Amino acid sequence: MKSGRLLASILLFISLGIFGCDESDWTQAPNGPLQPGSWIIYLTKNKIKRTVYVYVPSGYSGAEDVPLLLVFHGYMDTALNQMDTDGFLVLAERENFIAAYPEGYGTAGLHSWNAGEACCGAAENKGLDDVGLARDIVTELSGRCSIDERRVYAHGHSNGAGLAHRCGREAAEVFAAITPKSMPVLVPDEIPSYPVPVLQFHGSADSTISYKGGTIAFEDEAYISAPDSLLSWANTDGCSGTPETVYYGSSYCKKYTSCEDGSVVELCTLDGGNHNNLYGRDDIDVTEMSWEFMSQFSR
Repeated sequence: MKSGRLLASILLFISLGIFGCDESDWTQAPNGPLQPGSWIIYLTKNKIKRTVYVYVPSGYSGAEDVPLLLVFHGYMDTALNQMDTDGFLVLAERENFIAAYPEGYGTAGLHSWNAGEACCGAAENKGLDDVGLARDIVTELSGRCSIDERRVYAHGHSNGAGLAHRCGREAAEVFAAITPKSMPVLVPDEIPSYPVPVLQFHGSADSTISYKGGTIAFEDEAYISAPDSLLSWANTDGCSGTPETVYYGSSYCKKYTSCEDGSVVELCTLDGGNHNNLYGRDDIDVTEMSWEFMSQFSR
Protein backbone atom coordinates (compact mmCIF):
# COMPACT_ATOMS: atom_id res chain seq x y z
CA MET A 1 0.00 0.00 0.00
CA LYS A 2 1.26 3.42 -0.89
CA SER A 3 0.44 5.24 2.40
CA GLY A 4 -1.37 4.64 5.64
CA ARG A 5 -0.67 0.95 5.16
CA LEU A 6 -0.73 0.17 8.86
CA LEU A 7 -4.29 1.41 9.33
CA ALA A 8 -5.45 -0.34 6.18
CA SER A 9 -3.78 -3.54 7.34
CA ILE A 10 -5.57 -3.39 10.67
CA LEU A 11 -8.94 -2.86 9.00
CA LEU A 12 -8.48 -5.75 6.60
CA PHE A 13 -7.05 -8.00 9.32
CA ILE A 14 -10.19 -7.54 11.42
CA SER A 15 -12.34 -8.52 8.44
CA LEU A 16 -10.41 -11.65 7.50
CA GLY A 17 -10.80 -13.92 10.49
CA ILE A 18 -7.93 -16.26 11.43
CA PHE A 19 -8.19 -20.00 11.87
CA GLY A 20 -5.62 -22.21 13.56
CA CYS A 21 -3.62 -24.97 11.88
CA ASP A 22 -0.68 -27.00 13.13
CA GLU A 23 2.57 -26.67 11.15
CA SER A 24 3.98 -29.70 13.00
CA ASP A 25 1.88 -31.87 10.67
CA TRP A 26 4.13 -30.82 7.78
CA THR A 27 7.64 -32.12 7.08
CA GLN A 28 10.44 -30.56 5.04
CA ALA A 29 10.48 -32.49 1.79
CA PRO A 30 13.48 -34.64 0.92
CA ASN A 31 15.27 -34.16 -2.37
CA GLY A 32 13.89 -35.95 -5.37
CA PRO A 33 10.43 -37.43 -6.02
CA LEU A 34 7.69 -36.85 -3.47
CA GLN A 35 5.72 -39.67 -1.95
CA PRO A 36 2.28 -39.37 -0.30
CA GLY A 37 2.44 -37.00 2.64
CA SER A 38 2.33 -33.41 3.84
CA TRP A 39 5.48 -31.63 2.68
CA ILE A 40 7.13 -28.22 2.83
CA ILE A 41 9.27 -27.16 -0.11
CA TYR A 42 11.23 -23.96 -0.69
CA LEU A 43 11.77 -21.97 -3.86
CA THR A 44 13.65 -18.75 -4.56
CA LYS A 45 11.93 -16.03 -6.61
CA ASN A 46 12.95 -12.37 -6.91
CA LYS A 47 15.90 -13.38 -4.68
CA ILE A 48 13.39 -14.22 -1.91
CA LYS A 49 13.02 -17.65 -0.32
CA ARG A 50 9.41 -18.77 -0.62
CA THR A 51 7.55 -21.52 1.24
CA VAL A 52 5.06 -23.93 -0.33
CA TYR A 53 2.99 -26.55 1.48
CA VAL A 54 2.37 -29.56 -0.74
CA TYR A 55 -0.16 -32.29 -0.02
CA VAL A 56 0.33 -35.56 -1.90
CA PRO A 57 -2.70 -37.85 -1.37
CA SER A 58 -2.38 -41.37 -0.02
CA GLY A 59 -3.66 -42.82 -3.30
CA TYR A 60 -0.80 -41.31 -5.30
CA SER A 61 1.74 -43.86 -6.54
CA GLY A 62 3.52 -41.98 -9.32
CA ALA A 63 2.40 -44.61 -11.80
CA GLU A 64 0.01 -42.21 -13.51
CA ASP A 65 -0.21 -38.44 -13.87
CA VAL A 66 -2.54 -36.59 -11.49
CA PRO A 67 -3.94 -33.03 -11.51
CA LEU A 68 -2.34 -30.18 -9.56
CA LEU A 69 -4.22 -27.41 -7.74
CA LEU A 70 -2.53 -24.22 -6.50
CA VAL A 71 -4.43 -22.37 -3.75
CA PHE A 72 -3.58 -18.78 -2.80
CA HIS A 73 -4.62 -17.38 0.59
CA GLY A 74 -5.99 -13.90 1.29
CA TYR A 75 -4.17 -10.76 2.39
CA MET A 76 -2.69 -11.04 5.91
CA ASP A 77 -3.77 -14.67 6.10
CA THR A 78 -1.53 -17.73 5.77
CA ALA A 79 -1.38 -20.89 3.71
CA LEU A 80 -2.10 -22.99 6.81
CA ASN A 81 -5.17 -20.96 7.70
CA GLN A 82 -6.43 -21.12 4.13
CA MET A 83 -6.18 -24.90 3.95
CA ASP A 84 -7.82 -25.17 7.37
CA THR A 85 -10.77 -23.20 5.99
CA ASP A 86 -11.37 -24.24 2.39
CA GLY A 87 -11.49 -28.05 2.60
CA PHE A 88 -9.47 -28.76 -0.55
CA LEU A 89 -7.20 -31.24 1.24
CA VAL A 90 -10.22 -33.48 1.84
CA LEU A 91 -11.00 -33.30 -1.87
CA ALA A 92 -7.36 -33.91 -2.81
CA GLU A 93 -7.45 -37.14 -0.82
CA ARG A 94 -10.82 -38.17 -2.24
CA GLU A 95 -10.17 -37.19 -5.87
CA ASN A 96 -6.45 -38.05 -5.93
CA PHE A 97 -4.91 -34.73 -6.92
CA ILE A 98 -1.95 -32.81 -5.49
CA ALA A 99 -2.66 -29.53 -3.69
CA ALA A 100 -0.04 -26.80 -3.24
CA TYR A 101 -0.48 -23.84 -0.88
CA PRO A 102 2.21 -21.17 -1.31
CA GLU A 103 2.89 -18.63 1.44
CA GLY A 104 2.54 -14.97 0.53
CA TYR A 105 5.30 -12.39 0.90
CA GLY A 106 5.87 -10.12 3.89
CA THR A 107 6.29 -10.08 7.63
CA ALA A 108 4.15 -12.30 9.84
CA GLY A 109 0.54 -11.20 9.78
CA LEU A 110 1.01 -9.13 6.60
CA HIS A 111 1.53 -11.80 3.94
CA SER A 112 0.35 -10.69 0.51
CA TRP A 113 0.38 -11.33 -3.23
CA ASN A 114 0.92 -8.97 -6.13
CA ALA A 115 -2.54 -9.34 -7.64
CA GLY A 116 -2.50 -6.01 -9.49
CA GLU A 117 -2.31 -2.32 -8.65
CA ALA A 118 -5.51 -2.40 -6.57
CA CYS A 119 -4.23 -5.05 -4.10
CA CYS A 120 -2.23 -5.61 -1.88
CA GLY A 121 0.52 -4.90 0.61
CA ALA A 122 4.27 -5.38 0.31
CA ALA A 123 4.08 -7.84 -2.59
CA GLU A 124 2.24 -5.31 -4.76
CA ASN A 125 4.43 -2.44 -3.57
CA LYS A 126 7.58 -4.34 -4.55
CA GLY A 127 6.08 -5.48 -7.85
CA LEU A 128 6.86 -9.12 -7.12
CA ASP A 129 6.49 -11.58 -9.98
CA ASP A 130 3.99 -13.84 -8.23
CA VAL A 131 2.67 -15.20 -11.52
CA GLY A 132 6.25 -16.25 -12.20
CA LEU A 133 6.35 -17.85 -8.76
CA ALA A 134 3.21 -19.83 -9.62
CA ARG A 135 4.87 -20.99 -12.84
CA ASP A 136 7.97 -22.03 -10.90
CA ILE A 137 5.89 -24.02 -8.41
CA VAL A 138 4.27 -25.93 -11.27
CA THR A 139 7.68 -26.58 -12.84
CA GLU A 140 9.18 -27.72 -9.54
CA LEU A 141 6.35 -30.11 -8.73
CA SER A 142 6.21 -31.43 -12.29
CA GLY A 143 9.85 -32.43 -11.85
CA ARG A 144 9.21 -34.19 -8.55
CA CYS A 145 5.75 -35.69 -9.05
CA SER A 146 3.78 -37.28 -11.87
CA ILE A 147 1.73 -34.19 -12.73
CA ASP A 148 -0.78 -34.08 -15.56
CA GLU A 149 0.43 -30.78 -16.98
CA ARG A 150 -2.80 -30.44 -18.97
CA ARG A 151 -4.75 -30.34 -15.70
CA VAL A 152 -3.18 -27.61 -13.58
CA TYR A 153 -5.64 -25.31 -11.80
CA ALA A 154 -5.70 -22.29 -9.48
CA HIS A 155 -8.06 -21.22 -6.71
CA GLY A 156 -7.72 -18.22 -4.44
CA HIS A 157 -9.47 -16.18 -1.79
CA SER A 158 -9.52 -12.36 -1.84
CA ASN A 159 -5.97 -11.11 -2.58
CA GLY A 160 -5.15 -14.70 -3.53
CA ALA A 161 -8.14 -14.74 -5.88
CA GLY A 162 -6.66 -11.69 -7.56
CA LEU A 163 -3.51 -13.73 -8.16
CA ALA A 164 -5.59 -16.65 -9.49
CA HIS A 165 -7.13 -14.18 -11.97
CA ARG A 166 -3.62 -13.06 -12.98
CA CYS A 167 -2.56 -16.68 -13.49
CA GLY A 168 -5.48 -17.12 -15.87
CA ARG A 169 -4.73 -13.91 -17.74
CA GLU A 170 -0.92 -14.12 -17.83
CA ALA A 171 -0.15 -17.85 -17.70
CA ALA A 172 -2.94 -19.38 -19.77
CA GLU A 173 -0.51 -21.91 -21.21
CA VAL A 174 -0.08 -23.33 -17.67
CA PHE A 175 -3.51 -23.12 -16.02
CA ALA A 176 -6.43 -25.05 -17.47
CA ALA A 177 -9.08 -23.33 -15.30
CA ILE A 178 -9.37 -21.01 -12.29
CA THR A 179 -11.92 -20.38 -9.52
CA PRO A 180 -11.31 -17.01 -7.79
CA LYS A 181 -13.36 -16.19 -4.67
CA SER A 182 -14.20 -12.74 -3.22
CA MET A 183 -12.19 -10.65 -5.69
CA PRO A 184 -12.81 -9.52 -9.28
CA VAL A 185 -10.10 -9.58 -11.92
CA LEU A 186 -7.63 -6.77 -11.16
CA VAL A 187 -5.82 -6.89 -14.51
CA PRO A 188 -8.76 -6.60 -16.95
CA ASP A 189 -6.52 -5.22 -19.71
CA GLU A 190 -4.37 -8.37 -19.77
CA ILE A 191 -5.45 -10.72 -22.57
CA PRO A 192 -4.67 -14.43 -22.13
CA SER A 193 -2.97 -16.31 -24.92
CA TYR A 194 -5.71 -18.93 -24.74
CA PRO A 195 -9.31 -18.83 -23.40
CA VAL A 196 -9.28 -19.90 -19.76
CA PRO A 197 -12.43 -21.26 -18.09
CA VAL A 198 -13.23 -19.26 -14.95
CA LEU A 199 -15.78 -19.67 -12.17
CA GLN A 200 -15.92 -16.68 -9.82
CA PHE A 201 -17.62 -16.56 -6.41
CA HIS A 202 -18.66 -13.37 -4.62
CA GLY A 203 -20.89 -12.64 -1.65
CA SER A 204 -23.62 -10.09 -2.26
CA ALA A 205 -22.97 -8.49 1.15
CA ASP A 206 -19.16 -8.45 0.98
CA SER A 207 -18.08 -5.46 3.08
CA THR A 208 -14.35 -5.88 2.37
CA ILE A 209 -14.33 -6.23 -1.42
CA SER A 210 -17.66 -4.83 -2.52
CA TYR A 211 -19.74 -6.80 -5.00
CA LYS A 212 -20.39 -3.46 -6.72
CA GLY A 213 -16.72 -2.48 -7.02
CA GLY A 214 -14.75 0.16 -5.18
CA THR A 215 -11.34 0.98 -3.77
CA ILE A 216 -9.38 -0.65 -0.96
CA ALA A 217 -8.46 1.90 1.72
CA PHE A 218 -5.35 3.90 0.79
CA GLU A 219 -4.86 2.09 -2.52
CA ASP A 220 -4.64 4.25 -5.63
CA GLU A 221 -6.43 1.98 -8.09
CA ALA A 222 -10.10 0.98 -8.00
CA TYR A 223 -11.39 -2.55 -8.59
CA ILE A 224 -14.33 -3.41 -10.83
CA SER A 225 -17.60 -5.02 -9.75
CA ALA A 226 -18.20 -8.76 -9.71
CA PRO A 227 -20.65 -8.52 -12.67
CA ASP A 228 -18.12 -6.42 -14.62
CA SER A 229 -15.48 -9.03 -13.88
CA LEU A 230 -17.81 -11.65 -15.37
CA LEU A 231 -18.23 -9.49 -18.49
CA SER A 232 -14.49 -8.88 -18.72
CA TRP A 233 -13.80 -12.61 -18.75
CA ALA A 234 -16.69 -13.26 -21.16
CA ASN A 235 -15.25 -10.73 -23.60
CA THR A 236 -11.73 -12.07 -23.16
CA ASP A 237 -12.84 -15.67 -23.77
CA GLY A 238 -14.92 -14.69 -26.79
CA CYS A 239 -18.26 -15.65 -25.26
CA SER A 240 -21.50 -14.83 -27.05
CA GLY A 241 -25.19 -14.75 -26.26
CA THR A 242 -26.91 -14.26 -22.93
CA PRO A 243 -25.68 -16.12 -19.87
CA GLU A 244 -27.96 -18.75 -18.40
CA THR A 245 -28.94 -18.34 -14.75
CA VAL A 246 -29.24 -21.21 -12.29
CA TYR A 247 -30.72 -20.55 -8.85
CA TYR A 248 -29.70 -22.19 -5.58
CA GLY A 249 -32.37 -20.81 -3.30
CA SER A 250 -31.76 -17.06 -3.26
CA SER A 251 -28.18 -17.49 -4.51
CA TYR A 252 -27.53 -17.93 -8.20
CA CYS A 253 -24.89 -18.52 -10.89
CA LYS A 254 -24.72 -16.81 -14.28
CA LYS A 255 -22.88 -18.86 -16.90
CA TYR A 256 -21.63 -18.22 -20.44
CA THR A 257 -21.21 -21.51 -22.29
CA SER A 258 -20.86 -20.27 -25.89
CA CYS A 259 -17.20 -19.30 -25.60
CA GLU A 260 -14.13 -19.93 -27.73
CA ASP A 261 -12.37 -23.29 -27.56
CA GLY A 262 -15.01 -24.77 -25.26
CA SER A 263 -14.32 -22.33 -22.46
CA VAL A 264 -16.95 -21.47 -19.82
CA VAL A 265 -17.22 -18.23 -17.84
CA GLU A 266 -19.37 -18.13 -14.72
CA LEU A 267 -20.13 -15.97 -11.67
CA CYS A 268 -21.87 -17.36 -8.61
CA THR A 269 -23.48 -14.73 -6.37
CA LEU A 270 -23.94 -15.98 -2.82
CA ASP A 271 -26.88 -14.20 -1.26
CA GLY A 272 -26.01 -12.40 1.97
CA GLY A 273 -22.47 -13.75 1.82
CA ASN A 274 -19.72 -11.59 3.25
CA HIS A 275 -16.01 -11.74 2.52
CA ASN A 276 -14.93 -14.72 4.62
CA ASN A 277 -18.04 -16.86 5.15
CA LEU A 278 -18.53 -18.38 1.70
CA TYR A 279 -16.94 -21.78 2.34
CA GLY A 280 -19.19 -24.51 3.73
CA ARG A 281 -22.55 -23.04 2.79
CA ASP A 282 -25.57 -25.24 2.12
CA ASP A 283 -26.73 -23.50 -1.07
CA ILE A 284 -23.47 -23.18 -3.02
CA ASP A 285 -20.51 -25.24 -1.83
CA VAL A 286 -17.54 -23.22 -3.08
CA THR A 287 -15.00 -26.01 -2.64
CA GLU A 288 -17.02 -28.80 -4.22
CA MET A 289 -18.28 -26.60 -7.04
CA SER A 290 -14.78 -25.28 -7.70
CA TRP A 291 -13.33 -28.73 -8.16
CA GLU A 292 -16.31 -29.99 -10.17
CA PHE A 293 -15.84 -27.00 -12.49
CA MET A 294 -12.07 -27.06 -12.85
CA SER A 295 -11.64 -30.81 -13.16
CA GLN A 296 -13.73 -31.00 -16.35
CA PHE A 297 -11.17 -28.90 -18.27
CA SER A 298 -7.80 -29.81 -19.73
CA ARG A 299 -5.41 -27.32 -21.27
